[in-house]
Amino acid sequence: MTQSISLKVPEELAHHLFFPEKETILEKERYAGWSETIPFEAFPYELLYYNNVEAYAPWTKGAMHVKELLERWKGIDSECSLLFSERKAGQTLGLMKQGIGLFLTAVFWMHGQPVALNDIRCQIQPFKSIPVNMDERLSFILARPAFFHSYRQLSELFREFEKQYVKFMIKNKNSQKNV
Repeated sequence: MTQSISLKVPEELAHHLFFPEKETILEKERYAGWSETIPFEAFPYELLYYNNVEAYAPWTKGAMHVKELLERWKGIDSECSLLFSERKAGQTLGLMKQGIGLFLTAVFWMHGQPVALNDIRCQIQPFKSIPVNMDERLSFILARPAFFHSYRQLSELFREFEKQYVKFMIKNKNSQKNV
């Protein structure tokens, strides 16, 4: 039997796009380990972490999971592209929210950190492998998530981030060989 727990949305994750309510409900057992079926864009592992509930911490092995996040984006990207080409922008908000969540998750996890939405600019400042002007572009996307231009920016951010990720993985593989 799975146990559902009610969690307060911590200040680190308080953002109206992702958490319009002050509380959310999660099934605790589902997050004891890794599963590709988990909706990462809702930051469930981070919700548990910031509420001091013991659970798997994927950012400790983040670079390992980033590839899966990038693959998941490709499906969302093609759905968004189709909807925008059919001029159905109003139907893209949910997909864009998922895409933005996946992007933030990938960036933070690759740098070994849980996602923190409060003051993103300060949070990402120490990160080495991120796209150019990411903070300004993210601000634009978060302010207008269902706009076509936001989708294009998010798509570009993913494309640039994927290159950074590949470089990061090659660099880490080489540094492990030299040890």
